[in-house]
Order: sequence, then structure tokens, then C-alpha cells
Amino acid sequence: MSTEEKISDLTAEPILLAMVEEYSRLPSKKHDRYWQLRNKREDQELSDVESKEYESLIQEWEARNVERVRALIALAKKRGTTLRGVMKQLGL
Repeated sequence: MSTEEKISDLTAEPILLAMVEEYSRLPSKKHDRYWQLRNKREDQELSDVESKEYESLIQEWEARNVERVRALIALAKKRGTTLRGVMKQLGL
């Protein structure tokens, strides 16, 4: 279920804030693996399997960021401000 499907005009701010937090990063093990591969890539070439895994993790992180922005937009609408305004309010 996408963020748009989860969000309605009745969605409470704490839920939107939790969604912003949840989508701001990969799950812990994937996050750790992303950084392992990224650091390895800086020092040496990744294998084909590692390259595919790294690209997959990047795509997942980007998809999560899209969901995060959608939740931020919903929060901005709820607060009567802009995306930039709500991000400033949240220190993002």
C-alpha cells in the first residue's frame, strides 16, 4: 500500500510524522548492507552480484524517499504551509 493510499484528510499528524520517520531510511540490516557496499565500492570494484544488490538498495531507498515526501506534503497541507515550510519546521 502506497503512502497516498494510507493518507487521508483525517490522518493525524503523529501518524504522518511516524511515516516521515519510517521512510527516511532503509531498514537496519539493509541500511548497514548499503553502507558496506558503498564503502567497498570506493576501495575496489564490486562483483556483478554486489553491484546488482547495491543498485537494488539504492532504488529501494529512493522509493522510500518518495513516500517520505508524500507524507511531508500531506503534513504540509494539514498545517497550511508548503513542503519547504514543513521541512523547516521539522529541521529537515
